[in-house]
Amino acid sequence: MRLLLLQLRKFALFGVVAALVGGAGFTAWHNNTFKKCGVWLASEALTRSANAGFVVKDILVTGRKQISAEELLASLSVKQGMPIFGFNIADAEKSLSNISWVQGAVISRRLPDTIVVELQERVPVALWQHNQKIFLIDKDGVVLSANNLEPWQQLPLVVGAGVEKNVAQLLGLLQAEPSIASELVSAVRIEERRWDLHLKNDIVVKLPEQDTELALSRLAALEKQKNILGRDIASIDLRQPERVMVTPGATGKTKTSI
Repeated sequence: MRLLLLQLRKFALFGVVAALVGGAGFTAWHNNTFKKCGVWLASEALTRSANAGFVVKDILVTGRKQISAEELLASLSVKQGMPIFGFNIADAEKSLSNISWVQGAVISRRLPDTIVVELQERVPVALWQHNQKIFLIDKDGVVLSANNLEPWQQLPLVVGAGVEKNVAQLLGLLQAEPSIASELVSAVRIEERRWDLHLKNDIVVKLPEQDTELALSRLAALEKQKNILGRDIASIDLRQPERVMVTPGATGKTKTSI
């Protein structure tokens, strides 16, 4: 009797293992069928939701100033009348991030029928001249456009390699010295280390590699005290902290220090 029970247990164990192996094989063999069934169910759910009125009727966009409506809609891949639950928000946000003007975007559904797009656009701060081409850039040096730059001609022109990494710092320092900023025509990056400022009256201001803020403050003080930018001067060299070297213009005298 004991022997019979042991044999029955062996057969039962074998049966469980066989069932598990057979079940795994059955599941693997039917994976494609399950996937097809899942796709059919998802499609059926979208169809029924659309029939219930959950379709895209409106697209509400906030924060759009520079991006064209056509480019925005093409990037979103959304059309009126499509099932609103069939609109892939994650894919749309990723697609929008490829537009140079887009700094950030949040997309949501407002049921039953509206897609809401909240945009944060980049702000142009300068025109960048590089390799004989001019680009519109933001404070992070991101190129926004190379076409139709006429509306941005009032922005300062920055020139040279490495500009995109340093333009925000320079413009920030110039904002602190409006008497200098108002005279600026262009800023040229020299050997990716420092700046030369070209002013409206053809004066070139040579800024140091370090302590740029202090140098601009010294120049602003000289302008206030001596109207230095109104003189016949070719260049002002601020690279030495102890003195300011001034090169007179064509009708002036030899180089002097202040």
